[in-house]
Amino acid sequence: MKIADYHLHSRFSLDGMQTMEEACSKAIELGVSELCFTDHLEFADNYWINYADYQRSIEKVRQKFNNQLTIKSGLEVGFDKRAQPQIETYLKDKEFDFLIGSMHRVEELDLFNGDFFKGKEIRIAIHEYFQALLERIKISDFSVLGHITLFKRFFKQLGVNVSDFVWSDYDEIIRDLLQELIMQGKGIELNMRVPLIDLDFRILRLYQELGGEIITLGSDAHHVRTMQVMKEGFEALRDSGYRYYCLFEKRKPIFVHC
Repeated sequence: MKIADYHLHSRFSLDGMQTMEEACSKAIELGVSELCFTDHLEFADNYWINYADYQRSIEKVRQKFNNQLTIKSGLEVGFDKRAQPQIETYLKDKEFDFLIGSMHRVEELDLFNGDFFKGKEIRIAIHEYFQALLERIKISDFSVLGHITLFKRFFKQLGVNVSDFVWSDYDEIIRDLLQELIMQGKGIELNMRVPLIDLDFRILRLYQELGGEIITLGSDAHHVRTMQVMKEGFEALRDSGYRYYCLFEKRKPIFVHC
């Protein structure tokens, strides 16, 4: 089975702590045969990558690891309602193999520093998050929707447990979200940065029931210490009935056995 990591950050990301060369060497050590660098494009943080420098760096590691590793060029594009015109301008006429679309803020409120959750009942906040995702995917350019269950990373700091939720309460909005992705020919990411929860499996099954096929796996690693072969992710795909997952080249999905 081919192992491909399609969510990986280098020092081209503000929070990246590994060089591209270090990441490639670690991938080979782990037995990963293909990776895609998906460094951040975050206009909300006034941060965007110098495209020429980025592509030169990717080409450099492609040449160095030519016979050992397939290396693709991508970005993780942070959804940003105010900066949508800037995002479109930046992406225009630039060549990438793959784009992850991710929600890191809702209505300018940061999920990571807790601003989005302040003064809200957590169940309502999660529904608002899914509703905002649905609105953003209708107008944004990307290949797959990243870390759909991102909010689970903040449960500990919010003082809630996975067992506090009835995930079926979100079926309707999640179904609408997945159907919109399928209609647009876009996919989903199974993000392996933190352990999977029941909701992740529920989304996998629902996506398949609706006819969804495009799915990638990503470690979301920012340091070589957190790179992995994503064994749990591949098992989750197979247990949910998937036979294939996706690689990308020039924004086109390539299906491979999982």
